[in-house]
Amino acid sequence: MKERRLLTPAVITASAVCGASLLIYIFSRIFPAFAEWWTRYPSQFLRGALAALTNFIPFSVGEMVLLLLIPAAVLYVLVTNKYICEEDGKKYYRALRPLIIIVLVLITTFFGVFGPCYFRHTLDKNLGLQKENVTAQELKFTAEQVVKEINDISVKTDITGATVLPCGYDELVKEIKVSFKDYCQKNEYISWFNSNPKLVSLSPVMTYTHISGVYSFFTGEANINFNYPDFVMPFTIAHEMSHQRGIAREDEANFVAFLVCINSENQYVKYSGLFNMLEYLLSALNKADKNLYKEFVQESITQNIRNELIAYNEFFKKYSDSTASQVVGSINNSYLESQGQQAGSASYGLVVDLAVAYYKTK
Repeated sequence: MKERRLLTPAVITASAVCGASLLIYIFSRIFPAFAEWWTRYPSQFLRGALAALTNFIPFSVGEMVLLLLIPAAVLYVLVTNKYICEEDGKKYYRALRPLIIIVLVLITTFFGVFGPCYFRHTLDKNLGLQKENVTAQELKFTAEQVVKEINDISVKTDITGATVLPCGYDELVKEIKVSFKDYCQKNEYISWFNSNPKLVSLSPVMTYTHISGVYSFFTGEANINFNYPDFVMPFTIAHEMSHQRGIAREDEANFVAFLVCINSENQYVKYSGLFNMLEYLLSALNKADKNLYKEFVQESITQNIRNELIAYNEFFKKYSDSTASQVVGSINNSYLESQGQQAGSASYGLVVDLAVAYYKTK
């Protein structure tokens, strides 16, 4: 009879730890000061430990887990169903216990490690910025500053007019890590630990979801889609590394990525940060005042910037109306709303509020 029981010491321990992580998550949602402390210290250590555990593996463990999930689930159902048909309770419970523990560990990792990061103090508070609702004129002014900085950078282009990475992936990661480490040393709210962003092997397929990168909280990995145009990659790497270091809200991860990129010694990394920010500003300005947007595009957008945008639009045509993007977008939107980001997927674009506040201080 003892062999048939479900609640073994391992299951009870995993359940207790999961319960404790749930309490931490609830406290974080109620008390931002607690969430800030938890994110800066205990969570930081745990996120760094997870990243260290997978850092030596050359491929994305998170991607591998997701690829094996369906066949593993099918195999598990077939095996357990056999035990049920044979009325072999001993083997059934033996197979069920590991699954329960795995699920509890995944829940614990989110509730206790990454989930609280959504409820820490806002980035504008940590940076000392005055974030307010912005006007169309302020968006235009900020976009003008960004365009000026882009025009000061010399980058190589291909025959289509798209800019080209001047180095390989490993060298690019090295440059971003140097800039990120320097940024962390200058800002108390974020800490540095070493980790290497992983390239997703199925990046061409991933592009149909309109996702350029993803942070795998259960493996501690920053995963990068290599199929996007070159100017997207440095910004994406910095964005996912921001999540890895406790910047959970999407607009804030975008802004930290921007700050890391523009302070890089590498001109292409700097260009990537500026250009990605310009895209968000153009989108926001177009929604705020279409006439002002048209005026800005006609007067301020140079041919080089136009070429990059045209090349990007050409690249994205085959991926624009995919069913996968609609499904994943809906799931992501619901997930972000559940974590207190009321704007859902639109929260990525709220980075313009931070950008306007930033350029007001320059």
